[in-house]
Amino acid sequence: MIRKNLANIITIIRIIGTICLLPLETLSDVFFYVYILTGITDALDGFVARKLHTVSRLGSKLDSAADLTFYSVMMCKIWLLLVEYLPDYVILLIKAVLVLRAVCYALIALFKKEFSSRHTILNKLTGLLLFLLPMILKTPYLLYYSLFVLLIAYISLFDEIRYLFKKKETA
Repeated sequence: MIRKNLANIITIIRIIGTICLLPLETLSDVFFYVYILTGITDALDGFVARKLHTVSRLGSKLDSAADLTFYSVMMCKIWLLLVEYLPDYVILLIKAVLVLRAVCYALIALFKKEFSSRHTILNKLTGLLLFLLPMILKTPYLLYYSLFVLLIAYISLFDEIRYLFKKKETA
């Protein structure tokens, strides 16, 4: 029974770990320990599901919920630091991609009757780059790194929009 649900258990651990980040001091040692744990579980759940042949629709939905929870908590935790360290135009670009991404998810839920982020290479790359952001926050490379992440995030967003408007292929 545990073997069948191991990937989902790992995903649930990620959700719990993410929630545990909320009261922690941002960028403290304990914060980074829990943060790294959430990153490991993010990479591990899909690997375990594929390895054990237990990939499921529920697992995909849980993974999307864990991703949404993680990125929501991270925006709460690091938003003020981003506003402090980045120029206004970058903050505006971040706000725009967040709003457009939310609209895209809502439209996918409405038109495709599913709520989940697609697990494309671009989405995975965007997630990895966002995951590394707190480690870059207090470096002189933050602006350039942020612009690169935004570029990938926008390309990924346009890929989602293309998917949204792609006609269903007939068999």
